[in-house]
Amino acid sequence: MASKNHLNTSLDLVTAYEKTRAGFVALAIERNRRATPFIDQARALKNVVSQVNNPTDLINMTEIQPALLAASGVSDKAASYLGFAE
Repeated sequence: MASKNHLNTSLDLVTAYEKTRAGFVALAIERNRRATPFIDQARALKNVVSQVNNPTDLINMTEIQPALLAASGVSDKAASYLGFAE
């Protein structure tokens, strides 16, 4: 059996605390790195939208429509189905 070449006791299956912690920290750092551009886009959208006096004015701002759809939770697939995708 191939497992006998690598496993001698059940303790061989236990991951050390330090390795588990390091894995979670690495995962958190990677998530943070991937999220940073989206957070920057959200802040930029907030700045643009905060300058609008009337919510209906947002409809005429075609350059921010994809961001508004994403912020409202409409997926790319749903936006395409609804005719909002480019």
